[in-house]
Amino acid sequence: MRSLSTKVALIALAAAATTLAGCQGDKADTVQPAAGPAASPVSATSGVAALSADEILQRAKAALTRAKSYRAKGMLDMEGQKTTIDLKVSGENFTGSMSFGGAEVELLAVGGKKYLRPNDKFWIMSTDAEQGRTLARTIGDRWVAGADKDQSFADLFTVGSIEAFLKPTGALSKGEEKEVGGVPAIGLKDAGDPDSVLYVATTGEPYPLQLTGKGDSGMVFSDFGAAFTDIKAPAGDKVVDLGELAGK
Repeated sequence: MRSLSTKVALIALAAAATTLAGCQGDKADTVQPAAGPAASPVSATSGVAALSADEILQRAKAALTRAKSYRAKGMLDMEGQKTTIDLKVSGENFTGSMSFGGAEVELLAVGGKKYLRPNDKFWIMSTDAEQGRTLARTIGDRWVAGADKDQSFADLFTVGSIEAFLKPTGALSKGEEKEVGGVPAIGLKDAGDPDSVLYVATTGEPYPLQLTGKGDSGMVFSDFGAAFTDIKAPAGDKVVDLGELAGK
């Protein structure tokens, strides 16, 4: 099998790993309350708003790390290409889905192993019509293991990294303070993407709550500290190895 195109990986990476790049959730100002043992009451001001923009971002990353789990859901508008994302992260493990232009792919990382499960259009977009249909028929509804060893797909899995997910594209500055889903928050503006603002809670834990972008784009962060029971390894008969499939 010939080397797979990086086009899909680049689209997905832009959607997920380049934070402050504009994603849209169910509605950007709909934020679920923190859940689980990592949650903190949101009553007293935490003092986060008085810090520098870079310090606030570091506090947000640390808060997600302490929470151990969170959900991020939204839709990216990338030069007219709308990419929806639904991601659940629990420590080093995560599960998520992305869709764009009719192409869809599920991602799963669990126990140090990474899997993806695309639809037919994803395979066609990342190869060509003939090879994509052949791959889709061969793989069916099974998960593909070893995809992270192919550079064409490796970048897709950075979506589960807090560092990659909360990585600005330019210098940060503080923006306006407002309530997001009833929680006081301060905005962080990215000079590399003037249309985007990441709102971080200024009471309780400094969780990232909302990411707004160009037009109606935005992303919602929620379910901090939640237990995601759907993050589990697939059955062996539901997995095919990409290296073996390619004859490597």
